[in-house]
Amino acid sequence: MSKYMKNLLIINILIFFLILLPVNVHASFEAPERIRVGLNYNATTDIVNISSTSPAYVIIDEGNPVSLSTSSPIKLSFRLDGYYNVVKNEIKRIQYVKAVKYEGKLFGPYHIQIGDNYPDYESASKFLNQVKSSISDSYLAYDGEWKIWTGLFLDEKECKEKMSAYQNKYNSFTYKIVEPDSNRVQIIDNKDNSVIMIYKNQEISIKPMDDTNGNNLLEFNNVKYRGNICIKTQENGSLSVINDIELDKYLYSVVGSEVNPTWHMEALKAQAVAARNYALITMGKHDTEGFHLCSTTHCQVYKGYVKEHERTNQAVEETKGKLLYYEDKLASTFYHSSSGGHTENSENIWNDIVPYIRGVEDPYSLGSPNDNWILELNKAEIKKKLEENNMNIGDIIDINIIETSEYGRVKKIDFIGTKNKITLEKEKVRYLFGTSNLKSIWYSIKTDSDINIYDISTNSIQVKRPAGLNVISSAGLSTIKTANGKINVKGLFDVKNYNITPNTYIFNGKGWGHGLGMSQYGAKGMAEQGYNYIEILEYYYTGTKVK
Repeated sequence: MSKYMKNLLIINILIFFLILLPVNVHASFEAPERIRVGLNYNATTDIVNISSTSPAYVIIDEGNPVSLSTSSPIKLSFRLDGYYNVVKNEIKRIQYVKAVKYEGKLFGPYHIQIGDNYPDYESASKFLNQVKSSISDSYLAYDGEWKIWTGLFLDEKECKEKMSAYQNKYNSFTYKIVEPDSNRVQIIDNKDNSVIMIYKNQEISIKPMDDTNGNNLLEFNNVKYRGNICIKTQENGSLSVINDIELDKYLYSVVGSEVNPTWHMEALKAQAVAARNYALITMGKHDTEGFHLCSTTHCQVYKGYVKEHERTNQAVEETKGKLLYYEDKLASTFYHSSSGGHTENSENIWNDIVPYIRGVEDPYSLGSPNDNWILELNKAEIKKKLEENNMNIGDIIDINIIETSEYGRVKKIDFIGTKNKITLEKEKVRYLFGTSNLKSIWYSIKTDSDINIYDISTNSIQVKRPAGLNVISSAGLSTIKTANGKINVKGLFDVKNYNITPNTYIFNGKGWGHGLGMSQYGAKGMAEQGYNYIEILEYYYTGTKVK
Protein backbone atom coordinates (compact mmCIF):
# COMPACT_ATOMS: atom_id res chain seq x y z
CA MET A 1 0.00 0.00 0.00
CA SER A 2 1.42 3.41 -0.94
CA LYS A 3 2.09 6.10 1.64
CA TYR A 4 -0.68 8.21 0.11
CA MET A 5 -3.25 5.43 0.36
CA LYS A 6 -2.19 4.79 3.96
CA ASN A 7 -2.71 8.48 4.73
CA LEU A 8 -6.14 8.40 3.13
CA LEU A 9 -6.97 5.29 5.13
CA ILE A 10 -5.96 7.10 8.31
CA ILE A 11 -8.17 10.04 7.32
CA ASN A 12 -11.13 7.73 6.82
CA ILE A 13 -10.48 5.94 10.12
CA LEU A 14 -10.39 9.29 11.92
CA ILE A 15 -13.61 10.36 10.26
CA PHE A 16 -15.20 7.05 11.21
CA PHE A 17 -14.21 7.15 14.86
CA LEU A 18 -14.38 10.88 15.54
CA ILE A 19 -17.43 11.82 13.53
CA LEU A 20 -19.64 8.99 12.41
CA LEU A 21 -19.84 6.87 15.53
CA PRO A 22 -23.21 7.14 17.33
CA VAL A 23 -23.23 9.69 20.12
CA ASN A 24 -25.02 8.57 23.28
CA VAL A 25 -26.15 12.01 24.39
CA HIS A 26 -29.79 11.88 25.39
CA ALA A 27 -32.53 14.50 25.32
CA SER A 28 -31.92 15.38 28.98
CA PHE A 29 -28.39 16.48 28.01
CA GLU A 30 -27.44 19.97 29.17
CA ALA A 31 -24.88 21.81 27.09
CA PRO A 32 -21.90 23.22 29.03
CA GLU A 33 -21.92 26.95 29.61
CA ARG A 34 -18.28 27.34 28.56
CA ILE A 35 -15.95 25.61 26.14
CA ARG A 36 -12.21 25.75 25.47
CA VAL A 37 -11.04 26.47 21.92
CA GLY A 38 -7.43 25.89 20.83
CA LEU A 39 -6.33 28.95 18.84
CA ASN A 40 -2.94 27.69 17.59
CA TYR A 41 -3.68 24.03 16.85
CA ASN A 42 -0.91 22.28 14.87
CA ALA A 43 1.48 25.22 15.34
CA THR A 44 4.74 25.19 17.29
CA THR A 45 4.67 28.33 19.41
CA ASP A 46 7.53 29.62 21.57
CA ILE A 47 6.23 33.14 22.17
CA VAL A 48 2.64 34.25 22.72
CA ASN A 49 1.71 37.93 22.68
CA ILE A 50 -1.51 38.91 24.45
CA SER A 51 -2.96 42.40 24.72
CA SER A 52 -6.24 43.76 26.05
CA THR A 53 -8.67 46.61 25.57
CA SER A 54 -9.03 47.01 29.35
CA PRO A 55 -7.23 46.09 32.59
CA ALA A 56 -6.99 42.34 33.16
CA TYR A 57 -6.22 39.62 35.67
CA VAL A 58 -3.41 37.12 35.23
CA ILE A 59 -4.62 34.05 37.14
CA ILE A 60 -2.46 31.23 38.48
CA ASP A 61 -4.59 28.33 39.69
CA GLU A 62 -2.88 25.70 41.83
CA GLY A 63 -5.90 24.84 43.98
CA ASN A 64 -5.80 28.36 45.47
CA PRO A 65 -6.16 30.80 42.55
CA VAL A 66 -3.96 33.88 42.65
CA SER A 67 -4.94 36.89 40.54
CA LEU A 68 -2.30 39.41 39.50
CA SER A 69 -4.22 42.52 38.49
CA THR A 70 -3.11 45.27 36.13
CA SER A 71 -4.05 48.92 36.41
CA SER A 72 -4.15 49.50 32.66
CA PRO A 73 -4.70 47.49 29.45
CA ILE A 74 -2.07 44.78 29.14
CA LYS A 75 0.55 44.05 26.52
CA LEU A 76 2.25 40.85 27.60
CA SER A 77 4.51 38.19 26.11
CA PHE A 78 4.49 34.61 27.35
CA ARG A 79 7.56 32.71 26.26
CA LEU A 80 9.26 29.46 27.17
CA ASP A 81 12.15 29.97 29.56
CA GLY A 82 14.97 29.47 27.07
CA TYR A 83 17.52 31.32 24.94
CA TYR A 84 16.41 34.32 22.89
CA ASN A 85 18.07 36.76 20.52
CA VAL A 86 16.68 40.28 20.01
CA VAL A 87 17.75 42.08 16.83
CA LYS A 88 16.08 45.35 15.78
CA ASN A 89 13.16 44.73 18.16
CA GLU A 90 12.56 41.27 16.65
CA ILE A 91 12.87 38.42 19.12
CA LYS A 92 13.32 34.76 18.28
CA ARG A 93 14.18 31.62 20.19
CA ILE A 94 17.64 30.20 19.42
CA GLN A 95 19.81 27.17 20.07
CA TYR A 96 22.51 29.04 21.95
CA VAL A 97 26.13 28.24 21.10
CA LYS A 98 28.66 30.05 23.28
CA ALA A 99 31.31 30.23 20.54
CA VAL A 100 28.98 32.02 18.13
CA LYS A 101 29.00 35.81 18.01
CA TYR A 102 25.41 37.09 17.95
CA GLU A 103 24.09 40.41 16.80
CA GLY A 104 21.79 42.23 19.22
CA LYS A 105 20.85 41.18 22.76
CA LEU A 106 20.81 37.69 24.25
CA PHE A 107 18.63 36.35 27.07
CA GLY A 108 18.98 32.97 28.74
CA PRO A 109 17.25 30.49 31.09
CA TYR A 110 19.59 30.89 34.10
CA HIS A 111 18.40 33.00 37.04
CA ILE A 112 19.44 33.96 40.55
CA GLN A 113 17.13 33.36 43.52
CA ILE A 114 17.14 36.03 46.19
CA GLY A 115 16.16 34.91 49.69
CA ASP A 116 14.09 31.90 50.67
CA ASN A 117 10.90 30.24 49.43
CA TYR A 118 7.52 31.69 50.41
CA PRO A 119 4.26 29.82 51.08
CA ASP A 120 1.98 32.31 49.38
CA TYR A 121 1.79 35.18 46.93
CA GLU A 122 1.26 37.84 49.58
CA SER A 123 4.43 37.12 51.56
CA ALA A 124 6.49 36.81 48.34
CA SER A 125 5.14 40.14 47.07
CA LYS A 126 5.99 41.81 50.34
CA PHE A 127 9.60 40.61 50.11
CA LEU A 128 9.76 41.58 46.41
CA ASN A 129 8.91 45.19 47.29
CA GLN A 130 11.78 45.16 49.77
CA VAL A 131 14.24 43.65 47.25
CA LYS A 132 13.30 45.98 44.39
CA SER A 133 14.66 48.99 46.25
CA SER A 134 18.10 47.39 45.85
CA ILE A 135 17.80 45.05 42.82
CA SER A 136 15.30 46.75 40.54
CA ASP A 137 15.05 43.97 37.95
CA SER A 138 13.92 41.31 40.44
CA TYR A 139 10.59 39.58 39.89
CA LEU A 140 8.22 36.93 41.22
CA ALA A 141 8.73 33.25 40.41
CA TYR A 142 6.50 30.26 41.05
CA ASP A 143 7.41 26.58 40.73
CA GLY A 144 5.14 25.12 43.41
CA GLU A 145 6.42 27.67 45.91
CA TRP A 146 6.73 31.43 45.63
CA LYS A 147 10.21 32.91 45.17
CA ILE A 148 12.05 36.05 44.12
CA TRP A 149 14.41 35.78 41.17
CA THR A 150 16.44 38.14 39.06
CA GLY A 151 18.08 38.04 35.64
CA LEU A 152 17.86 36.14 32.34
CA PHE A 153 21.44 34.89 32.27
CA LEU A 154 23.19 32.79 29.62
CA ASP A 155 25.12 30.37 31.84
CA GLU A 156 26.31 29.53 35.32
CA LYS A 157 29.46 31.62 34.92
CA GLU A 158 27.45 34.77 34.26
CA CYS A 159 25.27 33.98 37.29
CA LYS A 160 28.30 33.59 39.56
CA GLU A 161 29.76 36.92 38.41
CA LYS A 162 26.46 38.68 39.10
CA MET A 163 26.02 36.95 42.46
CA SER A 164 29.48 38.08 43.53
CA ALA A 165 28.57 41.68 42.72
CA TYR A 166 25.27 41.40 44.62
CA GLN A 167 26.93 39.84 47.68
CA ASN A 168 29.46 42.67 47.85
CA LYS A 169 26.77 45.34 47.50
CA TYR A 170 23.66 43.80 49.10
CA ASN A 171 24.99 41.30 51.64
CA SER A 172 21.79 41.20 53.69
CA PHE A 173 20.23 38.82 51.12
CA THR A 174 21.10 35.22 50.29
CA TYR A 175 21.59 34.11 46.68
CA LYS A 176 21.63 30.87 44.70
CA ILE A 177 21.72 29.86 41.04
CA VAL A 178 18.52 28.63 39.34
CA GLU A 179 19.28 26.05 36.65
CA PRO A 180 17.33 25.87 33.32
CA ASP A 181 13.97 24.08 33.19
CA SER A 182 12.16 23.70 29.87
CA ASN A 183 8.76 23.65 31.62
CA ARG A 184 9.02 27.22 32.85
CA VAL A 185 7.39 30.21 31.16
CA GLN A 186 8.40 33.86 31.31
CA ILE A 187 5.83 36.66 31.46
CA ILE A 188 7.25 39.82 29.90
CA ASP A 189 5.72 43.30 30.00
CA ASN A 190 6.11 44.45 26.38
CA LYS A 191 5.71 48.08 27.40
CA ASP A 192 9.22 48.14 28.89
CA ASN A 193 10.46 44.54 28.22
CA SER A 194 10.69 43.84 31.95
CA VAL A 195 10.10 40.42 33.49
CA ILE A 196 6.87 40.34 35.48
CA MET A 197 7.11 36.74 36.53
CA ILE A 198 8.46 33.28 35.69
CA TYR A 199 6.25 30.34 36.50
CA LYS A 200 6.40 26.58 36.28
CA ASN A 201 2.76 25.70 36.05
CA GLN A 202 0.75 23.78 33.46
CA GLU A 203 -1.58 26.67 32.73
CA ILE A 204 -2.11 30.35 33.36
CA SER A 205 -5.17 32.45 32.46
CA ILE A 206 -5.72 36.03 31.38
CA LYS A 207 -9.15 37.44 32.14
CA PRO A 208 -10.55 40.92 31.41
CA MET A 209 -11.03 42.69 34.74
CA ASP A 210 -14.56 43.86 33.95
CA ASP A 211 -16.31 41.45 31.61
CA THR A 212 -19.92 41.98 32.69
CA ASN A 213 -21.02 43.10 29.22
CA GLY A 214 -18.75 40.69 27.33
CA ASN A 215 -17.20 43.48 25.29
CA ASN A 216 -13.81 43.75 27.01
CA LEU A 217 -11.64 41.78 24.64
CA LEU A 218 -8.27 40.04 24.63
CA GLU A 219 -6.08 39.98 21.52
CA PHE A 220 -3.86 37.18 20.19
CA ASN A 221 -2.18 37.20 16.75
CA ASN A 222 -4.02 40.43 15.84
CA VAL A 223 -7.41 38.78 16.48
CA LYS A 224 -9.70 39.90 19.31
CA TYR A 225 -11.55 37.35 21.44
CA ARG A 226 -14.26 37.39 24.06
CA GLY A 227 -13.78 35.45 27.30
CA ASN A 228 -10.47 34.37 28.81
CA ILE A 229 -7.23 33.28 27.17
CA CYS A 230 -5.21 30.48 28.73
CA ILE A 231 -1.56 29.68 28.04
CA LYS A 232 -0.73 26.00 28.49
CA THR A 233 2.62 24.26 28.20
CA GLN A 234 2.58 21.11 26.05
CA GLU A 235 4.74 18.01 26.32
CA ASN A 236 6.41 18.85 22.99
CA GLY A 237 7.88 22.04 24.45
CA SER A 238 5.38 24.35 22.79
CA LEU A 239 2.75 26.75 24.13
CA SER A 240 -0.95 26.24 23.48
CA VAL A 241 -3.23 29.25 23.37
CA ILE A 242 -6.79 28.48 24.47
CA ASN A 243 -9.89 30.67 24.43
CA ASP A 244 -12.10 29.84 27.42
CA ILE A 245 -15.47 31.24 26.35
CA GLU A 246 -19.21 30.85 26.84
CA LEU A 247 -20.63 28.35 24.33
CA ASP A 248 -23.08 30.78 22.77
CA LYS A 249 -20.47 33.56 22.56
CA TYR A 250 -18.29 31.07 20.66
CA LEU A 251 -21.24 30.41 18.35
CA TYR A 252 -21.57 34.16 17.66
CA SER A 253 -18.31 33.95 15.73
CA VAL A 254 -18.84 30.49 14.21
CA VAL A 255 -22.24 31.36 12.74
CA GLY A 256 -20.92 34.71 11.55
CA SER A 257 -18.04 32.89 9.83
CA GLU A 258 -20.22 30.27 8.14
CA VAL A 259 -23.08 32.26 6.60
CA ASN A 260 -23.81 35.73 5.29
CA PRO A 261 -25.44 37.75 8.11
CA THR A 262 -27.80 39.42 5.60
CA TRP A 263 -29.54 36.09 4.93
CA HIS A 264 -33.07 35.39 6.13
CA MET A 265 -33.21 35.05 9.93
CA GLU A 266 -34.65 31.52 9.80
CA ALA A 267 -31.63 30.35 7.77
CA LEU A 268 -29.33 31.96 10.33
CA LYS A 269 -31.19 30.20 13.15
CA ALA A 270 -30.88 26.84 11.37
CA GLN A 271 -27.12 27.43 11.09
CA ALA A 272 -26.93 28.37 14.78
CA VAL A 273 -28.55 25.10 15.89
CA ALA A 274 -26.45 23.04 13.46
CA ALA A 275 -23.26 24.73 14.71
CA ARG A 276 -24.28 24.20 18.35
CA ASN A 277 -24.92 20.50 17.72
CA TYR A 278 -21.69 20.09 15.78
CA ALA A 279 -19.66 21.77 18.54
CA LEU A 280 -21.10 19.50 21.23
CA ILE A 281 -20.74 16.34 19.14
CA THR A 282 -17.08 17.01 18.30
CA MET A 283 -15.90 18.69 21.50
CA GLY A 284 -13.92 15.66 22.68
CA LYS A 285 -11.48 15.74 19.77
CA HIS A 286 -8.73 17.59 21.64
CA ASP A 287 -9.24 16.58 25.27
CA THR A 288 -5.69 15.23 25.54
CA GLU A 289 -4.36 18.63 24.45
CA GLY A 290 -6.27 20.55 27.09
CA PHE A 291 -9.07 22.01 24.99
CA HIS A 292 -12.37 20.85 23.49
CA LEU A 293 -12.23 22.16 19.92
CA CYS A 294 -9.72 23.85 17.65
CA SER A 295 -10.37 26.98 15.59
CA THR A 296 -9.75 25.35 12.17
CA THR A 297 -11.84 23.30 9.74
CA HIS A 298 -10.70 20.23 11.70
CA CYS A 299 -13.51 21.23 14.10
CA GLN A 300 -15.34 24.43 13.12
CA VAL A 301 -13.84 27.66 11.77
CA TYR A 302 -13.64 30.18 14.61
CA LYS A 303 -12.19 33.63 13.96
CA GLY A 304 -13.06 35.52 17.11
CA TYR A 305 -14.90 38.77 17.62
CA VAL A 306 -14.30 40.17 14.13
CA LYS A 307 -16.72 37.65 12.60
CA GLU A 308 -19.59 38.54 14.88
CA HIS A 309 -22.61 40.37 13.51
CA GLU A 310 -25.71 41.68 15.23
CA ARG A 311 -28.02 39.44 13.16
CA THR A 312 -26.06 36.20 13.56
CA ASN A 313 -25.71 36.93 17.30
CA GLN A 314 -29.49 37.36 17.37
CA ALA A 315 -29.94 33.98 15.67
CA VAL A 316 -27.82 32.31 18.38
CA GLU A 317 -29.75 34.01 21.18
CA GLU A 318 -33.18 33.20 19.69
CA THR A 319 -32.26 29.49 19.49
CA LYS A 320 -30.57 29.38 22.91
CA GLY A 321 -30.53 25.82 24.24
CA LYS A 322 -32.08 24.36 21.09
CA LEU A 323 -30.52 21.15 19.79
CA LEU A 324 -31.29 18.57 17.09
CA TYR A 325 -31.93 14.97 18.15
CA TYR A 326 -32.42 11.63 16.44
CA GLU A 327 -34.16 9.08 18.65
CA ASP A 328 -33.30 11.16 21.74
CA LYS A 329 -29.61 11.35 20.87
CA LEU A 330 -27.74 14.39 19.60
CA ALA A 331 -27.45 14.35 15.82
CA SER A 332 -24.14 14.94 14.03
CA THR A 333 -25.15 17.99 12.03
CA PHE A 334 -22.84 17.90 9.02
CA TYR A 335 -23.47 20.82 6.71
CA HIS A 336 -22.07 22.09 3.43
CA SER A 337 -22.31 25.14 1.21
CA SER A 338 -24.54 23.90 -1.63
CA SER A 339 -25.68 20.48 -2.79
CA GLY A 340 -26.13 21.08 -6.52
CA GLY A 341 -29.77 19.98 -6.28
CA HIS A 342 -29.65 16.82 -4.15
CA THR A 343 -27.92 15.93 -0.88
CA GLU A 344 -26.24 12.55 -0.38
CA ASN A 345 -26.31 9.44 1.82
CA SER A 346 -23.50 9.31 4.39
CA GLU A 347 -22.09 5.96 3.19
CA ASN A 348 -21.57 7.34 -0.33
CA ILE A 349 -19.22 10.04 0.97
CA TRP A 350 -17.55 8.32 3.91
CA ASN A 351 -18.20 4.80 5.22
CA ASP A 352 -20.85 4.52 7.92
CA ILE A 353 -24.60 4.49 7.35
CA VAL A 354 -26.06 7.31 9.45
CA PRO A 355 -29.87 6.97 9.48
CA TYR A 356 -30.58 10.70 9.53
CA ILE A 357 -27.96 11.64 6.90
CA ARG A 358 -30.00 10.59 3.87
CA GLY A 359 -30.04 12.17 0.45
CA VAL A 360 -32.98 14.54 -0.13
CA GLU A 361 -34.02 16.64 -3.10
CA ASP A 362 -32.68 20.14 -2.73
CA PRO A 363 -34.15 22.49 -5.33
CA TYR A 364 -33.81 25.29 -2.76
CA SER A 365 -30.03 25.51 -3.27
CA LEU A 366 -30.20 25.85 -7.06
CA GLY A 367 -28.84 29.12 -8.35
CA SER A 368 -26.17 29.39 -5.64
CA PRO A 369 -22.69 30.70 -6.61
CA ASN A 370 -21.21 27.20 -7.02
CA ASP A 371 -24.33 25.46 -8.25
CA ASN A 372 -22.29 24.51 -11.35
CA TRP A 373 -18.52 24.68 -11.74
CA ILE A 374 -15.70 23.56 -14.04
CA LEU A 375 -12.19 22.35 -13.22
CA GLU A 376 -9.81 21.94 -16.17
CA LEU A 377 -6.54 20.03 -15.75
CA ASN A 378 -4.01 18.78 -18.27
CA LYS A 379 -2.44 15.35 -17.93
CA ALA A 380 0.90 16.80 -16.81
CA GLU A 381 -0.82 18.58 -13.91
CA ILE A 382 -2.67 15.40 -12.95
CA LYS A 383 0.53 13.33 -13.10
CA LYS A 384 2.28 15.86 -10.86
CA LYS A 385 -0.53 15.74 -8.28
CA LEU A 386 -0.42 11.96 -8.23
CA GLU A 387 3.37 11.91 -7.82
CA GLU A 388 3.19 14.49 -5.02
CA ASN A 389 0.98 11.99 -3.21
CA ASN A 390 3.29 9.00 -3.85
CA MET A 391 1.23 7.54 -6.69
CA ASN A 392 3.55 7.02 -9.66
CA ILE A 393 1.52 5.53 -12.51
CA GLY A 394 3.58 7.04 -15.33
CA ASP A 395 2.13 9.27 -18.02
CA ILE A 396 -1.64 9.61 -17.92
CA ILE A 397 -3.44 7.57 -20.57
CA ASP A 398 -7.00 8.07 -19.38
CA ILE A 399 -9.32 8.78 -16.45
CA ASN A 400 -12.63 6.95 -16.16
CA ILE A 401 -15.54 7.18 -13.74
CA ILE A 402 -16.30 3.60 -12.68
CA GLU A 403 -19.18 3.95 -10.22
CA THR A 404 -21.60 6.66 -9.08
CA SER A 405 -24.21 6.85 -6.32
CA GLU A 406 -27.90 6.80 -7.11
CA TYR A 407 -27.80 10.60 -6.92
CA GLY A 408 -24.84 10.97 -9.28
CA ARG A 409 -21.83 11.48 -7.03
CA VAL A 410 -18.66 9.61 -8.01
CA LYS A 411 -17.87 6.61 -5.80
CA LYS A 412 -14.96 5.18 -7.83
CA ILE A 413 -12.66 6.67 -10.45
CA ASP A 414 -9.76 5.03 -12.32
CA PHE A 415 -6.51 6.82 -13.18
CA ILE A 416 -4.78 4.82 -15.94
CA GLY A 417 -1.09 5.40 -16.64
CA THR A 418 1.69 3.90 -18.70
CA LYS A 419 3.05 2.11 -15.61
CA ASN A 420 0.03 1.36 -13.50
CA LYS A 421 -3.63 1.98 -12.76
CA ILE A 422 -5.01 3.32 -9.48
CA THR A 423 -8.59 3.55 -8.25
CA LEU A 424 -9.65 6.32 -5.88
CA GLU A 425 -12.92 6.27 -3.98
CA LYS A 426 -15.35 8.99 -2.95
CA GLU A 427 -13.77 12.09 -1.38
CA LYS A 428 -10.17 10.93 -1.90
CA VAL A 429 -9.98 12.55 -5.32
CA ARG A 430 -10.96 15.88 -3.71
CA TYR A 431 -8.02 15.55 -1.30
CA LEU A 432 -5.82 14.88 -4.34
CA PHE A 433 -6.77 18.00 -6.30
CA GLY A 434 -7.79 20.20 -3.37
CA THR A 435 -11.29 20.63 -2.00
CA SER A 436 -11.46 24.24 -3.18
CA ASN A 437 -10.61 23.13 -6.74
CA LEU A 438 -12.68 19.96 -7.04
CA LYS A 439 -15.59 21.42 -5.13
CA SER A 440 -17.60 18.21 -4.80
CA ILE A 441 -17.64 14.63 -6.08
CA TRP A 442 -20.75 15.23 -8.16
CA TYR A 443 -19.13 15.65 -11.56
CA SER A 444 -18.76 14.25 -15.05
CA ILE A 445 -15.55 14.28 -17.12
CA LYS A 446 -15.03 15.48 -20.67
CA THR A 447 -11.75 15.56 -22.58
CA ASP A 448 -10.25 17.21 -25.65
CA SER A 449 -10.35 13.85 -27.46
CA ASP A 450 -14.05 13.08 -26.95
CA ILE A 451 -15.89 12.31 -30.18
CA ASN A 452 -19.49 11.42 -30.95
CA ILE A 453 -19.70 8.07 -32.71
CA TYR A 454 -22.34 5.65 -33.81
CA ASP A 455 -22.08 2.43 -31.78
CA ILE A 456 -23.36 -0.52 -33.83
CA SER A 457 -23.73 -2.75 -30.75
CA THR A 458 -26.13 -0.36 -29.01
CA ASN A 459 -27.54 1.37 -32.10
CA SER A 460 -26.91 4.77 -30.49
CA ILE A 461 -24.71 7.85 -30.62
CA GLN A 462 -22.16 7.79 -27.78
CA VAL A 463 -19.27 9.93 -26.57
CA LYS A 464 -16.04 7.94 -26.88
CA ARG A 465 -12.29 8.48 -26.79
CA PRO A 466 -10.37 7.20 -29.83
CA ALA A 467 -7.78 5.10 -27.95
CA GLY A 468 -8.58 1.42 -28.40
CA LEU A 469 -11.60 1.93 -30.63
CA ASN A 470 -12.17 -0.33 -33.65
CA VAL A 471 -13.10 1.28 -36.97
CA ILE A 472 -14.19 -0.10 -40.32
CA SER A 473 -12.24 1.17 -43.31
CA SER A 474 -11.44 -0.05 -46.81
CA ALA A 475 -8.82 -2.26 -45.16
CA GLY A 476 -11.44 -3.84 -42.89
CA LEU A 477 -11.78 -3.74 -39.07
CA SER A 478 -8.79 -2.28 -37.22
CA THR A 479 -7.84 -0.64 -33.92
CA ILE A 480 -7.07 3.09 -34.07
CA LYS A 481 -3.31 3.73 -34.02
CA THR A 482 -1.29 6.56 -35.53
CA ALA A 483 2.34 7.59 -35.37
CA ASN A 484 1.64 11.19 -34.31
CA GLY A 485 -1.11 10.39 -31.76
CA LYS A 486 -3.74 12.27 -33.81
CA ILE A 487 -6.82 11.17 -35.70
CA ASN A 488 -8.96 12.94 -38.28
CA VAL A 489 -12.70 12.41 -37.97
CA LYS A 490 -14.95 13.23 -40.93
CA GLY A 491 -18.39 14.51 -40.08
CA LEU A 492 -21.24 15.58 -42.31
CA PHE A 493 -19.77 18.99 -43.02
CA ASP A 494 -16.10 19.02 -41.98
CA VAL A 495 -13.07 17.08 -40.80
CA LYS A 496 -11.89 17.50 -37.20
CA ASN A 497 -8.54 16.60 -35.67
CA TYR A 498 -8.46 14.86 -32.24
CA ASN A 499 -5.81 13.50 -29.87
CA ILE A 500 -6.05 9.71 -29.61
CA THR A 501 -5.37 9.97 -25.86
CA PRO A 502 -6.65 13.04 -23.99
CA ASN A 503 -4.39 15.90 -23.02
CA THR A 504 -7.02 17.93 -21.14
CA TYR A 505 -9.64 16.70 -18.66
CA ILE A 506 -12.63 18.88 -17.86
CA PHE A 507 -14.54 18.16 -14.65
CA ASN A 508 -18.09 19.55 -14.89
CA GLY A 509 -19.45 19.59 -11.36
CA LYS A 510 -22.36 20.56 -9.14
CA GLY A 511 -22.43 22.04 -5.64
CA TRP A 512 -19.70 22.77 -3.11
CA GLY A 513 -18.89 20.48 -0.21
CA HIS A 514 -19.47 16.89 0.77
CA GLY A 515 -23.22 17.12 0.20
CA LEU A 516 -24.19 15.64 3.59
CA GLY A 517 -26.87 17.06 5.85
CA MET A 518 -27.94 20.67 5.54
CA SER A 519 -27.13 22.71 2.47
CA GLN A 520 -26.49 26.27 3.66
CA TYR A 521 -27.74 27.80 0.43
CA GLY A 522 -30.64 25.36 0.54
CA ALA A 523 -31.53 26.61 4.03
CA LYS A 524 -31.41 30.15 2.67
CA GLY A 525 -33.78 29.18 -0.16
CA MET A 526 -36.19 27.39 2.19
CA ALA A 527 -36.27 30.36 4.57
CA GLU A 528 -37.04 32.70 1.69
CA GLN A 529 -39.97 30.44 0.77
CA GLY A 530 -41.45 30.72 4.26
CA TYR A 531 -40.04 27.71 6.14
CA ASN A 532 -38.87 28.22 9.73
CA TYR A 533 -35.58 26.97 11.15
CA ILE A 534 -37.14 23.87 12.72
CA GLU A 535 -38.70 22.83 9.40
CA ILE A 536 -35.40 23.46 7.62
CA LEU A 537 -33.37 21.31 10.03
CA GLU A 538 -35.89 18.48 10.15
CA TYR A 539 -36.02 18.42 6.34
CA TYR A 540 -32.27 18.05 5.80
CA TYR A 541 -31.73 15.63 8.71
CA THR A 542 -34.19 12.80 8.12
CA GLY A 543 -36.27 11.74 11.13
CA THR A 544 -34.79 14.28 13.56
CA LYS A 545 -36.50 16.63 16.03
CA VAL A 546 -35.50 20.04 17.37
CA LYS A 547 -35.87 20.18 21.16
